[in-house]
Amino acid sequence: MLSKFIYSQISSIAKMLNSNNWSDRMMDRAVDMLERLADRVEHLSGRISDNDGYSGPFDSAIDMEIGGSAQAAGEHTIASADLSAEITDTDNASIAVGNATFQAAAEGGAEFVTTDAYSNVSGADFVLSWTGTTSGKNWETTTTKVLAVDFAFYESNEPVIVAPDSDHHTHSYHNVADGNVATAEFDVTANAEDSLVDVYAGVLAIEDTYSGSAIDAFLAIG
Repeated sequence: MLSKFIYSQISSIAKMLNSNNWSDRMMDRAVDMLERLADRVEHLSGRISDNDGYSGPFDSAIDMEIGGSAQAAGEHTIASADLSAEITDTDNASIAVGNATFQAAAEGGAEFVTTDAYSNVSGADFVLSWTGTTSGKNWETTTTKVLAVDFAFYESNEPVIVAPDSDHHTHSYHNVADGNVATAEFDVTANAEDSLVDVYAGVLAIEDTYSGSAIDAFLAIG
């Protein structure tokens, strides 16, 4: 059955990403694998009856929201937000890719830090994502990564979502340069005939007190 073939391929991609800590190189490779899989699904759809959950092509509308924040309170602080996201529509699938990292550190004074990240995809057949937080005595980093596909020649009854999380704490201490710094950088693209991109980015730095950075990006194609 076509469904079993697709599930097997998606499972292999998920295992590859998880076993390699969702590295950028593995995410690029996963996108290539999804593009080849979409072409294979289109080819197989002409050989299998319409009783397997498809006839196609289906509308491959998909939207994604990804974002988070970083905050640091203390005499010397730094907060950063770095986000990239892209949705691309091809003949055989729509593929969404997102990667966002939020970092905060504080030295002196309160030395309070917090970070968070999130992602949500609608309209996809399969969604793979990972969110991890690593922290030390005066610093914290949270990263979220997401990869989703909506096939044009296959339609699942319910979206399949695989979203493991991880948390790791160390006793390390990071030195922070004098001052209070907040930055936000983003690269967001939607490649389709009908598309929408909406990004909010904000930073705030208060002398000897606080740094905060946040980004929220919404992308849609249809």
